[in-house]
Amino acid sequence: MLYSPLQQRLPFAPSGGRSRQSSTILRLKAFSGDEWNTISLADRTCDCAEFSDGRGNCQHLGAVGLYRVRAFRPSSHPTFSQALSALVKSLRLRRNEDAVYWLVYLDKFTEREFRFRTARRLLIGSAEDGHSIAVMEAVSDNFRVLCRRGETSVADLATEAVRICKVPCWWDPSTGGPDYIYSGMIGQRELAYSALPRTPENMIKLIERGLEEKKKTTALAGVMGLSDARMGSTKQAEAILGLAKKYRHPLAEALAHIHLRSKSALSGDNNFLCQAAWLMAGGVTPVADAIEPVTANEVAQMLDDANERWKNPEPIPRWCVDGFHSAGDDVRFAGMWHHMYAVCKAFEFYGRVDPNDEWRPEFWCRDGLVIETVATEEKSR
Repeated sequence: MLYSPLQQRLPFAPSGGRSRQSSTILRLKAFSGDEWNTISLADRTCDCAEFSDGRGNCQHLGAVGLYRVRAFRPSSHPTFSQALSALVKSLRLRRNEDAVYWLVYLDKFTEREFRFRTARRLLIGSAEDGHSIAVMEAVSDNFRVLCRRGETSVADLATEAVRICKVPCWWDPSTGGPDYIYSGMIGQRELAYSALPRTPENMIKLIERGLEEKKKTTALAGVMGLSDARMGSTKQAEAILGLAKKYRHPLAEALAHIHLRSKSALSGDNNFLCQAAWLMAGGVTPVADAIEPVTANEVAQMLDDANERWKNPEPIPRWCVDGFHSAGDDVRFAGMWHHMYAVCKAFEFYGRVDPNDEWRPEFWCRDGLVIETVATEEKSR
């Protein structure tokens, strides 16, 4: 797989402008054993066996924010997957007009599976990009009917997108989200370095240890480890529900119930469960009960505006497609913990999240990684 032209120009993550990351060599302690891996930020290479097997990617490059992405030519009529990615990014950035714009396009794909995928992304987005449990419950309550084209219209989909966008996203400190994202990022790195065998029993004990010690990173590491242990997402939700009852945490119970109500659609997804573990371990969100009304008139106006835009569509913006979920080359708004934390830092720096802002190197956080910078011999943990 070749780098896209944009990725070739940037020695670090795409920035919407220039990258300020200087060329350097890093040594990253391997996630298993005592070995160290040498990474070239400029060349995007790693000397580990995983990188050398021909795929050109490895977990070590991913840990420091380097990826090969799929070559991308922007089109005004992108693929379904690209448009779905644009919907996700629009929700994440709280650009509700753009979210409705992409829903209008997605609704033109009439196959049943496509309507299901669109509705599923709204359900997941209510948790992946927000901390309002009231909003999650509202979207969950409507999910089954949203999947059925004959009973609902694009206006019903748009209503849920606007509902999600009316409550601030996790990158806004008023939600408590930056702590959640940081805890998840560090928890993921703790898990990567852990020698604990990935069994369901061990991971549940790890979650409980995090809850007992009020250590959010440990609790989240345990939830993420359940997937490594090949424990099905329904069993995961049942385990989290049991813990929520044991620790008498009604918000966590509510999140587990939301997952179980749509367990088929949420197979392989743990957004609701991660939030439940974070809350039980001491996470606080002031917006858990926040929900705003959505009127038919405002949705109708947004749909009119979207249909007007579609008369002269422009190529899909690069920030909408990250190269993982579809062809694309801008990873800034992908749904990985470390990228999400960079978005939090961007909001902290600029007071907004705008794709046109320069993505500065200091937005990237290496806390929790064991690194040597060869040029300076600095070490961080």
